[in-house]
Amino acid sequence: MKFVDEAVIEAAAGHGGAGCASFRREKFIPFGGPDGGDGGRGGSVRAVADRNLNTLIDYRYARRHVARNGESGRGADCNGAAGPDIVLRMPVGTIVTDLDTGEQVAELLEPDRPVLLCKGGDGGFGNLHFKSSTNRAPRQKTPGWPGEQRRLRLELRVLADVGLLGQPNAGKSTLIAAISNARPKIADYPFTTLHPNLGVVRVGPERSFVVADIPGLIEGAAEGAGLGHHFLRHLQRTRLLWHVVDLAPFDDAVDPVKQARAIVAELKKYDPALHAKPRWLVLNKVDLIPDGERERRVAEFVRRLRWKGPVFAVSALAREGLQPLLHATWAEVARHQAPVPEPDPRFDRGEAIGGAGHG
Repeated sequence: MKFVDEAVIEAAAGHGGAGCASFRREKFIPFGGPDGGDGGRGGSVRAVADRNLNTLIDYRYARRHVARNGESGRGADCNGAAGPDIVLRMPVGTIVTDLDTGEQVAELLEPDRPVLLCKGGDGGFGNLHFKSSTNRAPRQKTPGWPGEQRRLRLELRVLADVGLLGQPNAGKSTLIAAISNARPKIADYPFTTLHPNLGVVRVGPERSFVVADIPGLIEGAAEGAGLGHHFLRHLQRTRLLWHVVDLAPFDDAVDPVKQARAIVAELKKYDPALHAKPRWLVLNKVDLIPDGERERRVAEFVRRLRWKGPVFAVSALAREGLQPLLHATWAEVARHQAPVPEPDPRFDRGEAIGGAGHG
């Protein structure tokens, strides 16, 4: 399935039905009085986050979503039926913005929780509402109110605990395939990753976290070069960034330190808040370096980069050095998770909780 993380749609709620001006007319009842019913409410447009969806491709082709109008009122004090609401199911992490005002309408972070996008119009009043002691035969009625209409921009930002950064061909796809259930495309040429990939990493029983891999960044990405800048938004909700660096490039003219600095500079240009996130250095492809030179190469890289944070030397292909990285990441992710409240011991003893006692 094609990955789509942006879409523009038009949403229109239904109009309310008009009220009815009617009078009760039955045999032997000469003055039956007004009996016009109210119009029905128009259908609303709501959005719901669905954890089974991971792309906005449905909204790339279905751009207009219109709810039905409410029915008009009828005589014999019959109100019109309300128009049914329509529910738009979107991936978790979707941000809905009003294109005309720039206002953020909704941010879908909780699954199965409806959010109102466009409110349906209220129905009009029938002449029964205008009856009084001085106006016994009212002929007034009101039309239904119009429903809201909006042009909406949908933007998907995936939810993940860890995000992968790095140059093309740094081994990010191989790394996420080695540690998780994700199966991205892997090849010996750059830009094999064309859209974000999510993988669940299981460290132990009830210990797991989600990793997001985006297309590789190149110098000038903040100005639109390459593909990675388009998907950097998917890293804004992560708790931790892994900066993956190819420590043993095939081309001797390529300087890994220069590439790492270029990535950091592009990150800062795109979003200072994203640049300020916790970032760990993951030096990949150490299996291509002789055993006696690995420690020296790693130490030299850290010294030249002037890196002060955590460093992990790994080989995604040979699956070397991954366990320390995964356990340290789980500890970092678990530290930021909300603690589960302990059950109240009074429940176990059968005691009443809260409220005043009866005298």
